[in-house]
Amino acid sequence: MTAPFECEVRFLISDIAAFRARLEALGAVNDVQYAFTDHYFRPREWSWDPRTRALRIREWREPARESELLLTCNEVVRVDRLACKRSLFPEGKLCLHRGAREDCERICDALGFAWWLDVVKSDCGICDVPGLGQAIYERVEGLGWTSEVEVEGSDPAAAVARIEWKLASLGVPPDAVTDEPMVVLVAERLGLLPPFSR
Repeated sequence: MTAPFECEVRFLISDIAAFRARLEALGAVNDVQYAFTDHYFRPREWSWDPRTRALRIREWREPARESELLLTCNEVVRVDRLACKRSLFPEGKLCLHRGAREDCERICDALGFAWWLDVVKSDCGICDVPGLGQAIYERVEGLGWTSEVEVEGSDPAAAVARIEWKLASLGVPPDAVTDEPMVVLVAERLGLLPPFSR
């Protein structure tokens, strides 16, 4: 569900049944299930901030498909009181390779990267909400239920306004969201985040 120069925020879902009921009340259709594990890699010597860059292997579990080696580069954009993560690539995530997980790992090794941590997502769903676009829910191991709001981000001010509108439609207050990438949230919970400043 990548939009050009994707801008996104994410939030924790305290009550998944209530959240799914909200989506149904908004007319959600086409609920598609998925699950995957993102295996994150880092340079052997820490030289980049995982808040702004990530190299990962996405190992699909549902539906079954080839693994993908993905590169993301982001910046934080703040408009008024809301900050969101914005992709520096119009494609959002760049797919560097598709194939067996082992082949992706060999590419990471050749680039000088070592495995860092896994983000395991299960019981995930994506649906279409009339007038709102796509909505997701994901159970993240070690973090709980999460969701995100993503919009096209070539105009950051317009993107933030659209994010705020979508959050209001979902009943999520702006102060309940974060611009942090998922890997940073999980790494913080595990005590694995290196000491980078914002």
